[in-house]
Amino acid sequence: MKYEINTIDQAIQIEILPDKEKIMIQQGKNKLMFDAVRVQPEMYSVLMNNRSFVVGVCSMGKNRVTVNGTPISLQLLDAVHLHLRELGWESMQETKAGLIETQIPGLITQIFHQVGDMVNEGEPLFLMEAMKMENEIKAPLTGRISKISVKEGQTVDKGTNIMEIG
Repeated sequence: MKYEINTIDQAIQIEILPDKEKIMIQQGKNKLMFDAVRVQPEMYSVLMNNRSFVVGVCSMGKNRVTVNGTPISLQLLDAVHLHLRELGWESMQETKAGLIETQIPGLITQIFHQVGDMVNEGEPLFLMEAMKMENEIKAPLTGRISKISVKEGQTVDKGTNIMEIG
């Protein structure tokens, strides 16, 4: 699985190679390989310079990365978010508003909620098929759905308002 870590002044690419029990970290042209053993879902034992670290990578939540139980403050983009960014999806910070718009054209294949439903940040909102791939779009924040502007089976253009969360 690929990730990108964004700190205040740099972006670092990380790839977890489960078949080889390795983690590759790349910053620019520099690459580092570490031994890593998956001890449970989203938890790895990493060996670096003869020291062992327990690294947690959580797919949801604010503190998505921990080292030996200590939360690390950074932005973690997983493979889905990296792919959406390649397709023109706006930055994660911009999606924190309650208005959910399409960033690419596609087909709305399934809507999981109705107006009035409460949703939590990271909860799936709808499925959108674009470029022969089905993308699960998740709630950028916790709140109540106040408006749904499309229907299942509807084709949408880039910039179409899909939902509002208040």
